[in-house]
Amino acid sequence: MTSSGLHLDVVETRGPLAVASAGGRMDLHTVAGFHRQATALIDDHPHLILDLSGITFCDSSGLNTLLRLRRHADEHGGRLSLVAPADRVMHMLRLTGADTVFPLYADVTEAQEAQPPGIR
Repeated sequence: MTSSGLHLDVVETRGPLAVASAGGRMDLHTVAGFHRQATALIDDHPHLILDLSGITFCDSSGLNTLLRLRRHADEHGGRLSLVAPADRVMHMLRLTGADTVFPLYADVTEAQEAQPPGIR
């Protein structure tokens, strides 16, 4: 799925779990379509593992989008897990304290293994 330089690619879906990868720039000009796509994915699969290794830039709009997606997953009985955020993204997560509200994992396998029983 593409949204003006920011894309969301669904890697796998299995029951309530989805694995997707994001790539490109998360900024004011790209997040609206990305948010719609990810929200629709969470509607069907409330436990979303989102691989951020392909994100090259993330501003406050991108951070806000991730926080909104986290809340949406929570409201649907799921959770948003973030995988492999690039150094710049990780710096912003730490700087804002958002690293304490997201489950963060080094890779998709680690995130999958950390899912609650029955979700994996």
